[in-house]
Amino acid sequence: MPPTQPGPLVLREKHPTEHGEGRGRLSPQREALLKARIKDLSLRLADTPLERHIAQLHAELEAKGISFKPQCYLSDEWGCPSGVPVIGLPFYLADPALLSIEADLGGGAESEAEILMYLRHEAGHAFNYAYRLYETDEWLRVFGDYSRPYRDDYKPQPFSRRYVLHISGWYAQKHPDEDFAETFAVWLTPGGDWRKRYQGWGALKKLQYVEDIVQRLGRAPPVVQLAEPDFTTEEMEGTVLEHYRQRELDEKVDLELRNAFDQSLEEIFEGPGEAPVRAETLVQAERQRLLSLVSHYSGVSRGVVRALLDHLAERTAAMNLTLHPDDSREAGMRLASLVTVLTMNYLYTDRFFEE
Repeated sequence: MPPTQPGPLVLREKHPTEHGEGRGRLSPQREALLKARIKDLSLRLADTPLERHIAQLHAELEAKGISFKPQCYLSDEWGCPSGVPVIGLPFYLADPALLSIEADLGGGAESEAEILMYLRHEAGHAFNYAYRLYETDEWLRVFGDYSRPYRDDYKPQPFSRRYVLHISGWYAQKHPDEDFAETFAVWLTPGGDWRKRYQGWGALKKLQYVEDIVQRLGRAPPVVQLAEPDFTTEEMEGTVLEHYRQRELDEKVDLELRNAFDQSLEEIFEGPGEAPVRAETLVQAERQRLLSLVSHYSGVSRGVVRALLDHLAERTAAMNLTLHPDDSREAGMRLASLVTVLTMNYLYTDRFFEE
């Protein structure tokens, strides 16, 4: 399962559905959609762009010599139930209005290219499960122990050549099952010359394994015929708004940072009243970009990076720091450097600073 790429709902005040006014005021149609139970929306894959994307995935599998075509269904997030060769897709991708809500409340919706990336990744899981590759000694030698505990707070080694590069955050390093799915996705992607791209990498033997196993099993019937979805939209009792609130709670990270970085912020920005612009506006303006880039290159979870950025924004506001507009570029670069250094420190020490 790839990470849910868009970030969770960030609410600084009450949600517009609660106060019904202000800059974020909702249209009656959107407010009604947010209050609707997901199971009552009658969402379907048919006659949506997802149907075309799934058809493309199946065509790519066929072109590579794979007769197995995983069944797809709508769920709460991207996923492939462990051991079951089916693919779940986020429900919001099936409706333009829901996709707009994901873009606004979820921090950004998947592009067409990203949808295909995730489909190829999930197809890797499905192929693995369909033929129970993870139970074989050969798979174990190449990818490792499938039964290894699955940890969300994995510690990747950035730029390691033992793993392919596909989903951001060095995702292949999370677990042997993800390593295979990422390797399969790179191998499957049309137009990608993986032999040339990964020449000299340790990951090349993994790609060659996928090539070899498909030649052996691609036209064979799957060992696992079960196609039981894990959690469908028909089972989602909560409302659309409750989905986003729960996602926010699930990904929320509490940090006890107090005033640890106040001095660093004072070095980046001007003091109270010394410049015409509130420094907090720059931190907020750079927030989403830094969140995406730093989590992408560090592999540290979006929740941790988000909590750090929110802390820096809150301290910048509390200290009434200011900024000269002409210094915005320099300040932005220094802020990005600070966030990157702190995040990498967290990656290797499990803390942002030492007492």
